[in-house]
Amino acid sequence: MRLQFRGKTYERPNLDMDVSEGEVGGIYRGTAWKVHYLKEQHHRNQIKSDLTYRGIHYIKD
Repeated sequence: MRLQFRGKTYERPNLDMDVSEGEVGGIYRGTAWKVHYLKEQHHRNQIKSDLTYRGIHYIKD
């Protein structure tokens, strides 16, 4: 997918995930919607980031 932000374009990788459909989670505008569950658990990489906000340096866990 091609995206654009402030005049710069970049490609977003396609994230295909296998999901299974669950029970009805509720009704929105008269239509029932179902809960979806990931078939595999995906974990975010735990990377510490050195960040700066208005000249103050800090580390985000």
